[in-house]
Amino acid sequence: MQKVKIVAGVAAVVVIALFLHYNLPRTAVVQITGTDVKRADSAGTGGVTPQTGDPGKGPLVRTHDVRFINALSRDGKIMVFRNEDTGWGWPPYFKFDSADLTAQAQSFATDPAKPFVRITYYGWRVRIFSMFPNAVSLKTVEKDYTHYPVFNIVFIIALLISGALAYRKLRLFFNRNRIP
Repeated sequence: MQKVKIVAGVAAVVVIALFLHYNLPRTAVVQITGTDVKRADSAGTGGVTPQTGDPGKGPLVRTHDVRFINALSRDGKIMVFRNEDTGWGWPPYFKFDSADLTAQAQSFATDPAKPFVRITYYGWRVRIFSMFPNAVSLKTVEKDYTHYPVFNIVFIIALLISGALAYRKLRLFFNRNRIP
């Protein structure tokens, strides 16, 4: 039983770490090389069934534009970022300015000085699934700029303290109710 508890604990830590790694903001220092807009389809429900023409029983295909920001990192690595609004959804970045961010990226791409830009983003780049990290903000910086993720550090420390306090309270609760 002890091995099962250890495996379950390790699995829980890995899942939480992956969740935080995907959702917490990260930064990269890049040079913007261009922007793209691509049409994307997403399936919903409630559309017309193709075979019978019955309303409300088939998939509803919605199309929308997805903006992309193309960049080159300091070490020459090509990076592509999605640029979509998060709105009021998850993760809670409350991003409503993807069009403005695209305009800002286009101005950086056409600038003859080719400035270095700190791009803040969340998510992963998974080529096999055509997944791209979502850009949240852009800011010009020096080429040798180093970012210290203060928000992430404070958030993880607060999460660890909260988890330790919750674990302690649960242990006290279950030990108190144990029959000797």
